[in-house]
Amino acid sequence: MPSALPDKSSHLWDRVLDILRTQIHPQTFNTWFAPMTFQSCDDATCALTVPNAWFQDYLLDKGAKLLHPVIAEVFGAPRQISISIHTTESTSSPNPGPAPFDVLPACRLNAATAQDQWLIENLWMRDAVGILGGPPRAYKSWLALDMAVSVASGTPCLGTFPVPRPGPVLLYAAEDSASSLRARLESITRARHVAFDDLDVRVITADRLRLDQLDDQQRFQATVALHQPQIVILDPLVRIHGADENASNAVAALLGFFRALQRSTGAGILLIHHSRKNPSSGSGYSLRGSSDFYAWTDCLLYLERRRDQHQLVIEHRAIIAARIPPLAPVTACADPPTSTPGPIVCYIWNVVATNTSWSSSTARPPPPAHSSLNSLPPPAMVLTCNCIRAHHPPTRHQRENRTYPRTSWISCPNPLNP
Repeated sequence: MPSALPDKSSHLWDRVLDILRTQIHPQTFNTWFAPMTFQSCDDATCALTVPNAWFQDYLLDKGAKLLHPVIAEVFGAPRQISISIHTTESTSSPNPGPAPFDVLPACRLNAATAQDQWLIENLWMRDAVGILGGPPRAYKSWLALDMAVSVASGTPCLGTFPVPRPGPVLLYAAEDSASSLRARLESITRARHVAFDDLDVRVITADRLRLDQLDDQQRFQATVALHQPQIVILDPLVRIHGADENASNAVAALLGFFRALQRSTGAGILLIHHSRKNPSSGSGYSLRGSSDFYAWTDCLLYLERRRDQHQLVIEHRAIIAARIPPLAPVTACADPPTSTPGPIVCYIWNVVATNTSWSSSTARPPPPAHSSLNSLPPPAMVLTCNCIRAHHPPTRHQRENRTYPRTSWISCPNPLNP
């Protein structure tokens, strides 16, 4: 059993601090090492206490590299370092006051790279919150299910966007019966040649979900923590809350819950939301209700009708990719030439619905025949797309004056298959 050193060990610790003070920057010493309290030292371990877990993590990670050689020099032999968090006795401090928020140095924040920023490449970012919006009957639910199947199976979304890291998906479809939802998912998996029984899409079967109420928020948070999905899909937003969508305070509270949920669990959050009756000129500003919906999004997908076509607008708040040069071809490549987060970038894709009706007993489905978007018998349908253009977002002056110069549009090949 290790034997305790004599009382002079506290004086030896003062010498340790004196040596550290000469080796490191004064601000670093005062921030990290001066608040430490020496407890005891034997021939095997030197015990220290620090104010909180932030200090403990830093000193175990970086400070120990400085402490070990100095302690070995002063105490005559190497010793392990035990760092615990200082606790106060309830008798001496009956009311310790509110607990402080967790804080990290900026240098210890998680860093994203171009390789790991995507859940679905060029479509949806990892750890992102966002909205899939559009008018009724614009295939929003179909696109959301296509994304769910892609993430769960690792197959390209819309036949175009790869999924680098597949994983489980948590889904709540408030407007679909269980049989209708299953039929839709089966039609997409057949088109992808994915075994439906192996699809890791987990469906919440609750009859009612009200995520503006505390009880349901707590149950929902426990559900997400239990299943640890890559992404949570809620379709549609209007069916899972009772708040006034035009009241910014109510909307901010609801969206704050989703942001906190994403940060605590690491799961992406995708909300399906409707557009206004008379959409404005910008996709994000066409979302129904408070402008907080648009401001909250990391990723925005917007399906809109253009004459006889459906188009998908993809907008990202910030991606690690090359900035788009004016009037130049756009390539959102997997290995961009720069790692600087670029501006918000919009891609416009034509969305084509394909009839995939075929007998389940057939070994392989026949080649799909493209048909009119409005004549497809659900649920035997799958969506595909092709990129037609990309653009810089309009400036505030352009939005206020509704001036969108045509020269801001850029012809764009398929970013994934140039």
